[in-house]
Amino acid sequence: MQKTFLLAILVAALLSLALLLSSCYLFVGGPADLVPLPDVVRVLDLPQILSCTATPIRTICEDLYERVCGWYFWTEPGVQTPATGWIYACPDVWRGTECRYDITIRLTVSDPADDLDPSKSPRLRVFDSEPAPGGSTFRTCLLDVPRADIVIESTDVHGSGSTKTVSVRLRDVRARFTGGCGTFSATLRFAVVFEADGGELSSANTCEAIVECRRP
Repeated sequence: MQKTFLLAILVAALLSLALLLSSCYLFVGGPADLVPLPDVVRVLDLPQILSCTATPIRTICEDLYERVCGWYFWTEPGVQTPATGWIYACPDVWRGTECRYDITIRLTVSDPADDLDPSKSPRLRVFDSEPAPGGSTFRTCLLDVPRADIVIESTDVHGSGSTKTVSVRLRDVRARFTGGCGTFSATLRFAVVFEADGGELSSANTCEAIVECRRP
């Protein structure tokens, strides 16, 4: 009787185990064993600026005058004794020369992932200008260049390999030369930005170039 009872328990246990195995799967391993991975997985680098230059091109200049009225000491040359005296006059006094420049910016860029492609809306970001080394000398003033993004067109990019040359132009930069500002200079800093996966990405580094404009 006892042996029959034990046999019944063993049969019930085997049936329960069979039902469990028929409804569940036991997997030994990791997720990589389930989904085959490609033979080569590469993470492409961000673009890197290898070098950069900034060259100003003067487009137009205009002398600025201001009419200043007042009493001026006047001297009229004479044969023997020059005539002198005070006279009230309104002469036009030079106050400065205002010039406009286009700045040609050229970069050499390592672009292994082709992030300069027009489909990624590439742009050259120009940061606010900063004083150039030695730019604090007498009669040297800061060339004011505010932050701006310049669209990089397909015609601005040259080269078909991973290393490309980019040439863009920053337009209408103004400098007013006066008695106290005979030279304008600045350090310009650049980065390449583009769109990827719904967000903005930037080059792995920035590049600095010095620009200088002298009074014509």
